Amino acid sequence: MIFFRIDMSVKYGLGHYKRVKSLIKYLNIKKYKIVIDKLSNTSFFENEKKNIISLYKSNNYFINEKDDANIFLKLIKSKKNSTVVIKDSYRLGYVWEKHIYKQCKKIISIDDLLEHKHFVDIYINHSPRILNEKEEFLKKIKSKNKKNCIFLLGPKYALFNSSHNKKEKVISDFVFYNGGSGNLLVYEKVIKKLSKIKKKPFKIILILGPYAKNYQIINRKFKKYKNIKIFYQQKNILKFLIGTKIFLSSAGISMFESSFLKVPTLLFKMNDNQNLSDYDYEKLGHYFSLEKKDLKNSNKIVSLVYLMYKNRERIKKMMHSSSINIKKIKKNYKKHFKNII
Repeated sequence: MIFFRIDMSVKYGLGHYKRVKSLIKYLNIKKYKIVIDKLSNTSFFENEKKNIISLYKSNNYFINEKDDANIFLKLIKSKKNSTVVIKDSYRLGYVWEKHIYKQCKKIISIDDLLEHKHFVDIYINHSPRILNEKEEFLKKIKSKNKKNCIFLLGPKYALFNSSHNKKEKVISDFVFYNGGSGNLLVYEKVIKKLSKIKKKPFKIILILGPYAKNYQIINRKFKKYKNIKIFYQQKNILKFLIGTKIFLSSAGISMFESSFLKVPTLLFKMNDNQNLSDYDYEKLGHYFSLEKKDLKNSNKIVSLVYLMYKNRERIKKMMHSSSINIKKIKKNYKKHFKNII
């Protein structure tokens, strides 16, 4: 049995969930459980609900790594020796991993930060930043992990959704997205100004994640705009990406998805975890990335987006240098997991 222990909530969004769901698809895992703190928004996870376990009861909450590990061990106690544990969490690290290490068959960590210390059998980090790091730094990463740990590093181990049906694509000029819990109103001025550029307004799509709390406010603000359509709690955003000309998004998992589909993309670094350099983004075929604070200059953003729109075919050609190859990625994972799963 495979047990995934992940962060998933309004605070942490969908990134960890998307990564483990990608790994499940890559390896065609049939029997698994995804362990989270508590399940909210049950309607979005309706099809997955039978595989999701809430670790904490209504009145209990996460306190520290060791306590969490003890509760988790009670959960898997009947399957300890045959259990493979795959963890994707910013809160759970070395202490948690070492505490449960001897109680399971294998322990694997998925991380997109390079500074964390780990005690695992396999360490996965798909950050393109790794391609630009010096050898001394990579040695330092390995020194922070258990001896004989296998390291799966860089975009050739990227975890993202690649499943889409071209027949279901939704046509538009621009798609705006801000992750599973992000506030789309950060783009409000840009969206409204884009709507006024042409006599025949652009077709604009706004995608709100399942943890976005202000759907009604956004719906009310853009209700009078006939060229704007709002989609809430979409399980697969790829049908929107394959049908749009320009994608505007936070620099999360979706940047791998637009890279895979070769969709011209303007990325915004919305939090401290999205701190890659311009060179790192270019490795994924993304040549346009800005800081969240840059959204204050809405006129300049609109000018840039319009230029991207007019030169989108040139941008697509540039994106063919992207290091994302889904067939190779799946092959890489199957090679390393063939004796584990």
